[in-house]
Amino acid sequence: MGRKGENQRTKRSMAPSFWSIHRKSHQFTVTTAPGPHSKAESYPLAVLLRDILKAVKTYREAMGIIRDGKVLIDGVVRRTPDFPVGLMDVVDIPILEKAYRMVPVEGSVLMPVEIPASEKNLKIGKVSSKTTVRGGKIQYGLHDGRSVLTESEIALNPGDSLLLEIPTQKIVRTASLKSDVLALAMKGRRAGKVGRIKEVRPGTFTRSKMVDIEIDGSITELPAEMIIVIGNEEPLVTVKRGE
Repeated sequence: MGRKGENQRTKRSMAPSFWSIHRKSHQFTVTTAPGPHSKAESYPLAVLLRDILKAVKTYREAMGIIRDGKVLIDGVVRRTPDFPVGLMDVVDIPILEKAYRMVPVEGSVLMPVEIPASEKNLKIGKVSSKTTVRGGKIQYGLHDGRSVLTESEIALNPGDSLLLEIPTQKIVRTASLKSDVLALAMKGRRAGKVGRIKEVRPGTFTRSKMVDIEIDGSITELPAEMIIVIGNEEPLVTVKRGE
């Protein structure tokens, strides 16, 4: 009889390239469970605590603090070691009095950046879908699988961003994908770079929406799906080290 259920292990050699783990010390590592982020764009919570944050030394220690409810993701206690932690997620570890935001940094698709306590209940969500539901309200789907229901006077489109209070999902501010706003590159050679958008060009049947963005004094063209709007004059939250 065939084996049922999801494989709980991943060969280290087959783990996503941005995982900062020792590839040859052991054969297997934790796999990422289905959830708000894909395996290719997230860390399992136990791997994040042990290998990236170095908050614990072993998988057993990671299991202990996770199952004791001592780690919160976006303001919610998560008790499973394979829970996927991805872009813009806030990792709060009260016993260490530290909180982190998961963002791309130069040289990596996803890394934790320490944030002040005043920001641990704030998260940026990128709008991925927009639907009108019964009663005339608008439902926005975000990049992390969230659904936010709003009144019709809040007008956003896919590609725009919401600053949410977590875990209540109350909308604090909005930022539209348009000229002269700040954006963070999420993928590619410029991952982790912050720039100012100069122009947004609509997509066509054969070409996705593109943006011209000024990064480090030069203007480059990127697909809109590779950036996330993070504010107007200043970033809405901390997205880089040392901010």
